[in-house]
Amino acid sequence: MIYTVIALFVLYALYYRYVPVRGVKGLTSLSSYEHVTLLDVRDYNEKDEMNGALRIPVAYLKRHYQAIPNRQVIVIAKSHLEKNVAIRLLRRYHFSVQGYYIKEHEHANALKMVKCH
Repeated sequence: MIYTVIALFVLYALYYRYVPVRGVKGLTSLSSYEHVTLLDVRDYNEKDEMNGALRIPVAYLKRHYQAIPNRQVIVIAKSHLEKNVAIRLLRRYHFSVQGYYIKEHEHANALKMVKCH
């Protein structure tokens, strides 16, 4: 019995984080959307800020979701895991998520390996 409860808890945690949310489309640009709130859920230590976006990291969404001015939201996240958690939390609080945008660090794919002799 206890193993069943633990297994269900683990399955729910995996679903909550890793299974993509249905009905929310990925965006390639943020220029064509009006009357929506751009919500940046990346950490505060990310150096590149999005102009006009409200910044509430995903870890603080439960406490500060009342600060989001509009019920229609576009989520800006660093990874798909962060995006999935943020969208599920926003839907729990009755926000309409119009889409998401993954903003990766500019130099994430530009690392060059140095050969040591």
